[in-house]
Amino acid sequence: MNDDRLPLSEEVFNQIVVRISEGDWVEGEKLPSESQLCEMFHVSRISVRAALQKLKGQGLITTKPGVGSFVCRPEKDNEPDGLLTQQIAGEAFREFFEFRQAIEFKAIELFVIHATKNDEEELKKALDGMFACGEDREQFAIYDRAFHMAIIRGSKNSFLYNAMENLEPIHRSYLAEVGRVTKKTNAQRYKEHKKLYEMLMKKKPGIVKERILDPDMCCDLSKY
Repeated sequence: MNDDRLPLSEEVFNQIVVRISEGDWVEGEKLPSESQLCEMFHVSRISVRAALQKLKGQGLITTKPGVGSFVCRPEKDNEPDGLLTQQIAGEAFREFFEFRQAIEFKAIELFVIHATKNDEEELKKALDGMFACGEDREQFAIYDRAFHMAIIRGSKNSFLYNAMENLEPIHRSYLAEVGRVTKKTNAQRYKEHKKLYEMLMKKKPGIVKERILDPDMCCDLSKY
């Protein structure tokens, strides 16, 4: 799994940062659409989304669901309050675990019914992104989220998607915490996600729901 190349999402992130710093895209300006960014940088939609997630996490852009992404100054005033800026832990971890379970389990059921070929391809691209990360846990977390969001997007239920997308900072913190405490390597976690992908392609939502929330975390929630 070792690969010294910079992940495509990181290259897109760096190029957008340069354009913002050079004034090509100024504060308040709407960024090009995801499809336009794909054409501009010659990358997949999943790489663009991962780059936008990182830009949002660093306060360089703000995203309005259904509208687009806008440039903003990376100041503390632009950061969400409370839990959104904190490392998720304790009772908050348990509560988000339950929330995620409610959202994703329904999304899995709907994905096998409504997902298009493009949705399946986006899911595969996220899986391939995990493989390309090697043992870089930060990059793996980006593609991990992209994988699960691809499932929710493929459900074709905008309420499920927006519910999770609006909690993007918490979702990232949750996945980072999972990555922090797990003893599994990225290679092992990739294999688990590959199995999820295979079961989704075989239209077996029951098996996916049994596996999709890390069994190790499920059994050890008592420490939170």
